[in-house]
Amino acid sequence: MGYRDAGALQAGVDDDMLALVDDHEHSALSPKQKAALRFADAYLNGPVAVDDELRAELDTYFTPAELGSLLVRLIQFSSDKVMVALGLDLDEPTRQVV
Repeated sequence: MGYRDAGALQAGVDDDMLALVDDHEHSALSPKQKAALRFADAYLNGPVAVDDELRAELDTYFTPAELGSLLVRLIQFSSDKVMVALGLDLDEPTRQVV
C-alpha cells in the first residue's frame, strides 16, 4: 500500500470493497457506481476514452454538478502519479488523527 491508499483506508475501504472495484463490471455495485468507475477508468487511461456512449450513461446517473465534483476528485487522485513516478510514494499509508 502506498500514499494514495491512506485516504481510502481512512474512509473505511476494506479488501471486500477493493475486490468489488477491481472487477466492477461483474460486481454487485449499483449501475451508478459502475458508471462512475467506467468514467474513472476512461479518464485515467486517457480522457479521449470518454466517448458519447459513456457521456450518455453518465448523464443518466449524475447531474452536471456531480460530474464536475467527480472530475475534480479524479484530478486530485491522479496527481499522486507524480509521486509514484518520482519514487516518492510512501510504502505504508499514514493515518492522521484529526
